[in-house]
Amino acid sequence: MKRFLYYFIWTLAIGFILYLGMLLQQQIAETAQRTFNPLPRQAYIALFPVVMGLLIRTPKFILQMKNRGAWKFDWVLFAAVGLPALYLVVMTFVPFLPIGEGWLRIPDIILLGGTTVPTIAGVVLGYVMLAGFKDVGAARDGERA
Repeated sequence: MKRFLYYFIWTLAIGFILYLGMLLQQQIAETAQRTFNPLPRQAYIALFPVVMGLLIRTPKFILQMKNRGAWKFDWVLFAAVGLPALYLVVMTFVPFLPIGEGWLRIPDIILLGGTTVPTIAGVVLGYVMLAGFKDVGAARDGERA
């Protein structure tokens, strides 16, 4: 029952943050329309899903952190999954920055997918950022099994 309540409270918290995020997104979109500046909207579209991905993985990460062992980062996971997701997230808003404006091409997958591709990539990136941390002792135990 304790575990159920732990996950249920996290679900409610994530749902509340998602609700607040959607309200903030609406305000940012209205401001972007008034000011003709798409950068804040694009940055929000790219970065809010990363925060949501982090929040989705946080309950498991907290339970893992209770183990007081040595930790390592799974660079293979981050390189194989995280870096492509990071590229899609960054390419959602960098072309709108002064350093990339006009010469940095937006990938076709982002143009064709609308906000779906950056959203999925952001959630995956946030999740992988926390999932990459592994307890060295737990990893050794898993290798023996």
